[in-house]
Amino acid sequence: MRVTFNNLNDGPGLPERGGQRLDRAQDQLATGKRVRTASDDPAAAQRAVSGRAEIARLDTFARTAQSAEARLTTVDTVLSGIIERITEAKSTTASVRGTTASAEGREAAARAIEGIRDSIVGAINTSVGGAYLFSGGQSLSPAYASSGGAWVYQGDNGAVQVDTGSDRQVTIALDGQAVLQGSDATSLLTDLDTLATAIRANDQTGIQAGLDAIDRAFNRATRAQSQVGVDLKGLEDDQLQISALRLAGQKRLSKDEDADLAKAASDMSRADTAYRAALSAISTAGRVSLMDYLR
Repeated sequence: MRVTFNNLNDGPGLPERGGQRLDRAQDQLATGKRVRTASDDPAAAQRAVSGRAEIARLDTFARTAQSAEARLTTVDTVLSGIIERITEAKSTTASVRGTTASAEGREAAARAIEGIRDSIVGAINTSVGGAYLFSGGQSLSPAYASSGGAWVYQGDNGAVQVDTGSDRQVTIALDGQAVLQGSDATSLLTDLDTLATAIRANDQTGIQAGLDAIDRAFNRATRAQSQVGVDLKGLEDDQLQISALRLAGQKRLSKDEDADLAKAASDMSRADTAYRAALSAISTAGRVSLMDYLR
């Protein structure tokens, strides 16, 4: 009779394989993850890599959108202040139209106009984190400075934009010259200086020209603020969309990576039973003698 030892040869591998299944089930329960390495599920692991990259991209958009919203909120506040100062300048100038204003009244009005000019200079030179909001692409330089008795725009007409979505950009640094000067020959700051001089001299033609310049500046500032309002609303919509896309991405990632804890517990119980049975079987097989096979 020919005696084979397959049972004894194969036996030691049974508890090892059973132990591996038990370890895997225990690991899923401990970590909550079904896929931790590519070998666990190559297709799911590949999808998880792509999913994490997409979530990281959405997180970048979210951070950019939040930063842009903070800057544009400041821009909106500054423009509101400039519009208020322009409105105040118009009211002050209207009070000295005609020939009835006294010299003292005209002097007070001229000083008020100069104060409004200074206030607008401070507003247009607003910076956030060292970056000037109305200097276009020249964000390290104040938008306007006085040089040789003239107001000089130190920025450029470039609009600084950032990506807040796959197909959306918003402007976070404006061209201050477009707001204070536009297509006019001089800026509002220079116009206010000229207006103050006209008020002191009771130059009614000059006063009217100043009022016209103020009206044009008001229209430019309100248009700029309207665009900022549109961008702020767009950012709000973008952030809602990003949140929805991120949630959907996390659900897909969870489906690929996370373990079904109920199933993992059941698998662990079965694996533990099989592991113990394999240990018992190999222990029993190890006690079989040659005489047992010859019987």
